[in-house]
Amino acid sequence: MKSLRLMLRGAIEPAVGVCFVLLWVMSEVGRFDPRNVAAAVLPFVMIGIAIALSRFAPLLALAALGVLLLAQLVVPLLRFSEMSFPAYLGFGIVAAVLGASANHRERQVSLPLVGAYGIVIALFFTIPALSPTLERSVAVSWGASDSEPWKNIALMFLVFVGVSVACWYIGFGRRARLERNRSEAERLAIAADLSAAESELRFASEHDRIAQDVHDIMAHSLSVIVAQADGARYLGDQRPEGTNESLAAIARSARESLVEVRMLIDSLGTESEGHSHPTLDGLGALLERMRSAGLTVSHTVFGDAGVLTAGQQLAVYRIVQESLTNALKHAGASAVATVVFDWRGPGLALTISSRGEKTQPAEQSPQRGLRGMRERARLAGGWLAAGFDDDEPGRYVVTGFVPRADAIIGNASPATTEAGEGAS
Repeated sequence: MKSLRLMLRGAIEPAVGVCFVLLWVMSEVGRFDPRNVAAAVLPFVMIGIAIALSRFAPLLALAALGVLLLAQLVVPLLRFSEMSFPAYLGFGIVAAVLGASANHRERQVSLPLVGAYGIVIALFFTIPALSPTLERSVAVSWGASDSEPWKNIALMFLVFVGVSVACWYIGFGRRARLERNRSEAERLAIAADLSAAESELRFASEHDRIAQDVHDIMAHSLSVIVAQADGARYLGDQRPEGTNESLAAIARSARESLVEVRMLIDSLGTESEGHSHPTLDGLGALLERMRSAGLTVSHTVFGDAGVLTAGQQLAVYRIVQESLTNALKHAGASAVATVVFDWRGPGLALTISSRGEKTQPAEQSPQRGLRGMRERARLAGGWLAAGFDDDEPGRYVVTGFVPRADAIIGNASPATTEAGEGAS
C-alpha cells in the first residue's frame, strides 16, 4: 500500500505535464500556422517536460524553462500570442513544485532563477519588440507611441516577478507544513517511546528494590534460623534445656521476617515508601538477634551521633545487617564481628569486620549482597568498600561512609540529598 501510494504521488507531475500539453495544443489547434506547427507546439511541449521533471530533476526542469525563454528571445516564431500567453502559468506550476520538493541547495538555486524568469516573461508581455508581431505588446496592445510606457512595464515586472516568487513560496509553505506535521508525529512517537522506556525503567527499579529488600530480610533471618537450628541440633543431647531458647529465637526471627515481608508485599499495592523502614534505633535489636544466633558481636561508637535522613538510616541498617549476616554464614561457628561507628567527622564512618574458622575466597563472596550495600551507600550520598584484610588473613572488613544530612544541606548539594532520600 505504501509503495503504491509513493508510485501514485510520483506520477502526479508527469500526468500534469502531459495534460498541460494536450489541453493547450487542443485549444490552439485552429490558430496554428500550418507552415510552422512544430514551432508553435514546441513551447507547450517544453513547459510540459519541465512540469514532468520538476519533482525528480528540479535542475533539469529549470534548465528546460531557461532554454525555452532563451529560444523565444532569439526566434519570434516560438513566442506566445495574445491567446496562448497564459501558458506561462506552467512556470508557476514548476516553481510551486520546486519550492515543495527540491532539496536545500536546489531551492537556493531555483528561487533566484524563478524571479529572473518572471522578469523575462514580463519583457515578452510588455516590450513591443519582443511580441510575436514585433509591433504591439501583448499587454493591452501597448505600442512605442504610448505615453510613459515604462511605468506600465515596471508594474508588469512587479506583477510577474511577484506571481513567480509567490508560486515558489506556496510550494515551500506546503513543504514546511508537511515537515512540521512529520516532526510532530516523530515527536509524539519519541514521547511514546520515552514513556514506555520510563515505565520499563520504573518497573526494573522496583524489581531491583523488591529483590534487594527480600534478600536483606530473608538472608538475615534465614541465616539466624539456620544457625539456631544447627545449635539446637548440636546441643539437643548435651543441653536439652538450650533447645527451647534456640526454638524461641527461631520463632522470633521467623515472625519478624514474616512481618517485614508482609509490609513489603503491602507496599507493592500503594507506594514504595510503604515497605519496612528500619532505623538506627533498631540496631540494638539486630545485634541481639545476631548474638542469639551464635555470632559474637561488639559495637563501638565514637563521637556524638549526627543527623541522618530516614533513607540514610535505612542504608546504614541494611549494610550492618548484610555484613553481619555474611559473617554468620561464612565465618564459621567461632565467628567474631566488630561494628564501629565514628561520628567525629562530616558524617558516619562505619567499619564492620569479622573473622572466624572458615575463610571464604573473594570470588565466592555474595555478589548481590555486596552490590546492594554499595548501591545503598551511594544512594545515601556516601561510599562503601569491602574485602579481606591483607595484614590479618581470614579477617573480612567492610568500610563505608555516609555524610550527615545537615552537612549535605550546608554544602548545598541537592543531588546528594536526593540520592540519600532515594536510598529508601
